Amino acid sequence: MKRRLLDYYRQFEAISPEEDSRRLRERREAEKSLELERVPPLDLSRVEWHEPPDPEIVNAATFALRRAINRYPEADGGEARQAIARRHGVALERVALGHGAGQLLQGALREAAGGGDALMPWPAWSPLPALMARAGVRPVAVPLNRLGRVDFDALAAATGPDTRAVVLCNPNDPTGAPLDVEALRAYAGGLRPDVTVLVDEALVDLAGEGASALPLVDELPNLLVFRSFSKAWAMAGLRAGYVVAPAGDEDLVGVLSPGQGVAAPTQAAVAAALENADRAEVRLERRRHAMAAERARLAEQLAGTPFQFAPSAANFVWLRGEGTTAAAISHGLADQRIAVATGWGDDAHVRITLRDRAATDRLASALRALAYS
Repeated sequence: MKRRLLDYYRQFEAISPEEDSRRLRERREAEKSLELERVPPLDLSRVEWHEPPDPEIVNAATFALRRAINRYPEADGGEARQAIARRHGVALERVALGHGAGQLLQGALREAAGGGDALMPWPAWSPLPALMARAGVRPVAVPLNRLGRVDFDALAAATGPDTRAVVLCNPNDPTGAPLDVEALRAYAGGLRPDVTVLVDEALVDLAGEGASALPLVDELPNLLVFRSFSKAWAMAGLRAGYVVAPAGDEDLVGVLSPGQGVAAPTQAAVAAALENADRAEVRLERRRHAMAAERARLAEQLAGTPFQFAPSAANFVWLRGEGTTAAAISHGLADQRIAVATGWGDDAHVRITLRDRAATDRLASALRALAYS
């Protein structure tokens, strides 16, 4: 027994302190790597709602699929389009239901501005320039103001003889800033009759109906408002969106409507979502409240760090860090298995989507680790 013990300890006699330290460091790095692999990735780069829709919406879509998968859907949008018209108190002929707000927006640009220029405050929804190009219009970027909001004075200055359309996002993606509806009224009211204003409100349900520009459609003949069920309604996989047009644009609405309608499960889900207006508003208000709470919690946890973000009316924040870059923030968070969105030609900000309490805590902890590393 004594000899065996001596043989065991003799193996360490030739190891220098430096070699022993190196081995310990390598072992610790391997342990840390295994710990990191056990941490699940957290994707905060996408803006769709992080939870499934309400069960009655899922049930309605599932029932429609099982009942009529072998039949064509209602070409005119059926009960879904009627429910949208009732929701906003407009004539059915002023509503087109399509395969997402983006598809309708592209069609409207092609019809109203093909061959001309389309102004877009920038940064904005990232697919917008490509969407404009497919519609046959030339995108013209107009910088947002320093608060990340639409600068209507800059838009007015950029409006020229070739301008045929202006596309605005409300709230803006990626900054989260809501649109100044009164400033929009003044700006749109002063445009030439051949310039169409298209407002993408895919995110407005997260801000509240009071932030919507849709009521202006009744008084501005050059305004189209696009809405979506992809974000606050948690129905992105069903591809449902709609546009509300002014009275007199019924022919345009007919052109924008898909010839054979949208899928039956999508129509059923939309109708179920809007079936009870009060119940629908309770759902949306609950989600708005949850996002407001997470924005407040994130701001509180980042107090005293170099990281800050402007007020947002959406389910994401446009975050920057003093003395650092967007790439450094993105890479630092990626090292902690958290994904955020970068781009838009902006090297200072990242867009970070908010989810639940646990995700906010993990994000805040990761950002604090970056701040003090």
